[in-house]
Amino acid sequence: MILLQGRGAVYGELWFDEEPPRDAAVDVFVYRQREAPVAHARATPGLSLRTDLSVAEDAILERFGKDCRYKIRRADAKDDLRLEFFAEPAGRLQEFCEFFDAFARQKSHAPCDREWLAAASAARQLALAAVMRDGEALVWHAYLLSGRTAWLQYTGSRFRDRENDYRALVGRANRWLHWQAMLQFRELGLQRYDWGGMFEDESVAERAGINNFKRDFGGAPVRSYEVIVPATLRGRLYLPLRDAWRRWKPSGQHVERVDRDVSPT
Repeated sequence: MILLQGRGAVYGELWFDEEPPRDAAVDVFVYRQREAPVAHARATPGLSLRTDLSVAEDAILERFGKDCRYKIRRADAKDDLRLEFFAEPAGRLQEFCEFFDAFARQKSHAPCDREWLAAASAARQLALAAVMRDGEALVWHAYLLSGRTAWLQYTGSRFRDRENDYRALVGRANRWLHWQAMLQFRELGLQRYDWGGMFEDESVAERAGINNFKRDFGGAPVRSYEVIVPATLRGRLYLPLRDAWRRWKPSGQHVERVDRDVSPT
């Protein structure tokens, strides 16, 4: 369980099949990617893709699209890429955050949530992976780990304002990193690689492109739920106040990480 301090309550994040510990000192449980709603609790449905890591390596790769397999094999054979994988990532969090935030500024996206990353690392539920070439990081991924599953929480690449050949290299490196991370997680005994959500509305070209990129790896679509459950009297009193504040807060006002929906990477 990941512990997060909100403005007026302590949250405990529980992912996938994780159940709350009996002695949890939290006011609110936040269930992420739960397979079924919780009775009498607010539930928000979401869609994602999952790749089965329990089968043979060749069987995983065979489900990838033809072009996807080609780019991974070319990257492996010709691009001189090096994998860095951190199952104990605390010492590299700052490096990851600086890289991702630079990427986010280029894309006009929100920066990474450093408090959440530190809490996930402290709970031993975070892994980082990077692709290096000639001492330069091309792509970083951050994963939430829970039970049998790795969830893609953040992905950032460095390619804007660069020539086409470099952009193509980074695109191949990103696919290669997904594949190499799958192999790492498979060695660690994990059985599912979750792609971090899907956009259900594909009317925006960028969203459709992200979805199609993920589909090219052959994952199976899954429906899951985000559920918020108060665990104490303080939690039951705090949640309505929090929701009222969210409705009236000024535009652009800071929102707690635990109050946000998990959106596709």
